[in-house]
Amino acid sequence: MHGYLSMADGGLEGITVYDQSSARGEGEMISTTGDLDRLLTAPFSGELLPPELIRLMFTLPPDDVRIRDGSPARHSTGLQQATVNGVTLWGKTGETYGYKNAAFSTRDQRGRFVIAYHPTTARDGAENRMIARVADLLTRT
Repeated sequence: MHGYLSMADGGLEGITVYDQSSARGEGEMISTTGDLDRLLTAPFSGELLPPELIRLMFTLPPDDVRIRDGSPARHSTGLQQATVNGVTLWGKTGETYGYKNAAFSTRDQRGRFVIAYHPTTARDGAENRMIARVADLLTRT
C-alpha cells in the first residue's frame, strides 16, 4: 500500500518512501495486512507469550479508572478492548505519516479483522467512524 498525505491545497503527496523511523516503535514495522493478522493471532493462541503475559493482555484496569471522556479505561497491557453488538473485540490501532491500521479479534479468534488504509481526510473522526462501521458489520448476527 502506498502512503499519502493531504496537503493544504487539497492535493495528495506520496509519502511511501518517507523514513518512518521518526515515529520510533510506532512506525517502524513494514508489513502487510496478512502480517498484522499473524501478529494479532500469535498472542491469542499462546504461541508468542507465556500464560501470565497473555492474562495481562486481557486484563483491563479497575472500573474506577476512567479515560478523558469519563468512560471506563479500555486499554490493557498492549491491547484495546471494544464491545460492538455485544461482541467483545481485542486489538490495536496504529498510525504514522500516510498510514493507519486496525487489527481486532474475538478472544477465541472466530471473528477478526485487519484493515490498513492511508488517511487523507482531516482529523474529524471520520476514520474512527469507518473502523466502527467495519466492526459493526462484522459483528452483526
